[in-house]
Amino acid sequence: MRLLKTATPVFLILAVLFALLIAGCAQPRPAVPTPQPAAVTTAAIPTAAPDTIQTTHSTLGTILTDSQGRTLYYFANDVPASGASSCTGKCTALWPPFSAGTVQVSSPLDPADFSSITLADGTTQTTYYGWPLYYYSADTTPGSTNGEGILKIWFTVQPDESLLIAHTPALGSFLTDTSGRTLYVYTKDTAGTGTCTGACLAKWPAFVASPVTAPSILKSSDLTELSRADGVNQTAFMGKPLYYYAGDAKPGDVTGQGFGGVWYVANTTGMVPVATAVPTTVVTTSSASTSYSGGY
Repeated sequence: MRLLKTATPVFLILAVLFALLIAGCAQPRPAVPTPQPAAVTTAAIPTAAPDTIQTTHSTLGTILTDSQGRTLYYFANDVPASGASSCTGKCTALWPPFSAGTVQVSSPLDPADFSSITLADGTTQTTYYGWPLYYYSADTTPGSTNGEGILKIWFTVQPDESLLIAHTPALGSFLTDTSGRTLYVYTKDTAGTGTCTGACLAKWPAFVASPVTAPSILKSSDLTELSRADGVNQTAFMGKPLYYYAGDAKPGDVTGQGFGGVWYVANTTGMVPVATAVPTTVVTTSSASTSYSGGY
């Protein structure tokens, strides 16, 4: 009996606690909020960053550079406005093509003078007056111009130049205007005198540029301006008056080479190249402009 008396209070306590627990479970539980998905934000797809092409003063004169001051070059083997680059394969490791994406320029450059071409691998290359633009891998600091004159076919792009240099395996290096139109000399001219006049001058318009500036491999003293007896001003190289040929339809054409055995491209050595075959078809015009428009 004493054991029963002792156990009864414990039993009652447990019964009370059990009843309270049951009562608590019967109460409604608070609602748990349903997780909502986080707001999704979409970032704009990045595009090729535009680069600003600018002019920079150097020991060579005013040159074109990118926004970081890295020098830009042109390749004499290229034909401007042809839509192609002659620097391919291993050449591009030494002379990487420059691509500005969306071209921006600083004054006094004109964005209309720049365009781009699509290379074989689908990438683009920026052009200036049709000339593809390049970097030189050995230019390690802004403003470096280590590529100027390499092999006599690589040159800095100088917007103030009035003469450029083109190169082909057959003809070597010869002069062009800034649009890449071939310039010629007339072997019947005497030093400092232009003897192509009248109808001749219509077919072979005189080239004139003032001031006369050219790549650094040429001597400035070899570039002069003549005042001809007929009043036509004309630029001369090594004393030889320079001409266009009206039969050349586009940059890179050299259809006047060897014409009549007296007309030859204006070779940078001053020598007359070996004559190529005289064209069997001659383009004649009743009149021709004395100059061609165009820039670099």
